Amino acid sequence: MSQVGKPTGFFGKLLARGMAWGHKEFYKNTAKTLDLREDDNYLEIGFGSGMFIKKYASHVSRIAGIDISEDMVNLASSINKDLIESGKAEFKQGEVLSLPWPDNEFSVVVGIETFYFWPEPVKSLKEIYRVLVPGGRIVIEMGYNKDDGQDHAKHIKKYNLKLYRTEEMKRMLIETGFSDIVIGHYKCLWMPFKGYIVSKGMIVEGIKRKV
Repeated sequence: MSQVGKPTGFFGKLLARGMAWGHKEFYKNTAKTLDLREDDNYLEIGFGSGMFIKKYASHVSRIAGIDISEDMVNLASSINKDLIESGKAEFKQGEVLSLPWPDNEFSVVVGIETFYFWPEPVKSLKEIYRVLVPGGRIVIEMGYNKDDGQDHAKHIKKYNLKLYRTEEMKRMLIETGFSDIVIGHYKCLWMPFKGYIVSKGMIVEGIKRKV
């Protein structure tokens, strides 16, 4: 897996901080969609540097995160040291296919720029469905997608990305059991590594069925 999919070591930490800066507009659009409340129990899949949590999620009732990279766990824990020490936040190493939390644990789950790398996306979504409370939400943000009219061949090859169309995302969420699915697109200017790119990102929101 590339450094983008699993940042490790000194360069990985440097990359994660740089990506947090480059993804500022992605973060703003995701935060707007999430509209987090103080009583939310929040889980982030692939939190990277943890900067989104520090800036946009620190006010919620409880914070949890899982990331495949142990170095990102350490970095996010350092950046969110106050939240860790207060007992409000926990960051764990692991994969989305096997979340170390019980059923009906979170009111909202978010994945920012990580869905490209999720193994077996339907099974991953089912695992997220499991840990959401009835009526809980999932929000997925992706700066690249198959409907944005851009040629992503070099990114797919270099970073081992898997891109999706709007209808593919909707189908997987319905198959998993989500309802009230809203998929929107937004334009933003961002800087990945070399120069600026005008991106047409995708934000997907699904509500877990009430039982």
